[in-house]
Amino acid sequence: MFCEQCGKEIPDNSKFCAGCGAIVEPAEPMVQAVEPETEPVPTPEPVEAPNPQQVPPPPRPQPQPVSVAQTSKAQYSSKDNLIKPLSIGSYIGIIILMSIPIINLIMLLVWSFSDTVNLNKKHFAIAVLIMILISILITVGLVILAATVGGGIYQYYFWQ
Repeated sequence: MFCEQCGKEIPDNSKFCAGCGAIVEPAEPMVQAVEPETEPVPTPEPVEAPNPQQVPPPPRPQPQPVSVAQTSKAQYSSKDNLIKPLSIGSYIGIIILMSIPIINLIMLLVWSFSDTVNLNKKHFAIAVLIMILISILITVGLVILAATVGGGIYQYYFWQ
């Protein structure tokens, strides 16, 4: 399109001439595109948020009562307690228990065959039981040897 005042070329959609500033009327009236009529989409009604004072909070799960047996088993069966090194006080307690005649055998058997005992204490108990068995076997062997030799000496000196 061209300006009627100065003849300068101007864009089709401009209202003023860039050269002289005259008002430019379009030669043809601009037709706006008409969009097809569509039905309005109903907007959803806003949902009212529940008043926090009216809605009770969800019930909390009640903690289950824990028995003493479960507490002690959980305390002694944790992996950390099973592999933790024994303290000096524990070794002193073990030595004192080993000096009591019948209780030492009972405690050795409990420590050896229990799964909830510290591994150091368990291995100590197994080692002591093995040493007791070896000493019993050696004692039985020596008694048999002494009886054989003693019987031979007795027979040699007193049966002639």
